[in-house]
Amino acid sequence: MKSALIIGCGYTGTRLATRLMDIGMKVAGTTRSGERAAELEASGVEPLVGGLQGRELLLGIDKVCPDLIVYFVPPQVTDADPLGPVLASLARSPLEAFVYVSSTAVYGNRDGEWVDESTTVRPGTPVARARCQAERIVIDAARTRGTPTRVCRVTGIYGPERTLKKLLQSGNYVLIRDHDAWVNRIHVDDLASGLVAAWQAGGAAEVYNLTDDEPHRTSEFAFMAADLHGLPRPRIVDAKEAAELLGEERLRRKLDSKRVRNRRMREELGVQLEFPSYKIGLPSAVAEEQASGP
Repeated sequence: MKSALIIGCGYTGTRLATRLMDIGMKVAGTTRSGERAAELEASGVEPLVGGLQGRELLLGIDKVCPDLIVYFVPPQVTDADPLGPVLASLARSPLEAFVYVSSTAVYGNRDGEWVDESTTVRPGTPVARARCQAERIVIDAARTRGTPTRVCRVTGIYGPERTLKKLLQSGNYVLIRDHDAWVNRIHVDDLASGLVAAWQAGGAAEVYNLTDDEPHRTSEFAFMAADLHGLPRPRIVDAKEAAELLGEERLRRKLDSKRVRNRRMREELGVQLEFPSYKIGLPSAVAEEQASGP
């Protein structure tokens, strides 16, 4: 039986774990929380508890000896990042793939222009710059040590329990006047399909954008979410008030405007999207939320 290790097994990791178990794999997942560990165990995932810098966790990774590793942990901006030591610990591992989950934030603001994997990265925030550095480490591991790595640049993730409901209810979600950015999203189940395809059909040191087919304006998704939940549409505020509400980092992310192409995902990885547009996926996600109850 093949095995997989999901490092940073949160919202998307849990959906991915279910997909992998459905195809007969044994799945382990890392977490820092004992409560979260119990949830993982209840779902059939073997929990590995602890910080990634801990020797015990690295020994646990060695014990699992996975065929596939999917790495979700965001890069550390201020502290030592664990990505390098984790990759170094895999030098003699018979891995089929190490899939690093990055972000299309590395492209920076493009004022609504199209980008693809050949576009030069232009990160505009400390977090995005840390993402670029992490990508370089992952690609270098493939080129210098032969680790079969892939980089997946992911757009905004939505799905059940990720439909803006809580933010809309709280009134903390706002739109910025005269800055209705172009954004890209992907349903969590399609993202799981993309990550599996990157493992099975991707190439070492390759980069893939994982996004759906339809970039859209920020307001379009927010208005549909509010309407589906029967909630008031978000307030529109000026840039000064937005800066006070969001802080510099979140404001920069909200002002980033670009349209991301997914040709390599569709043609080279062979991903067939269940939800090619948020116009199909968001109603489905809201319906699943409502069916599951409060």
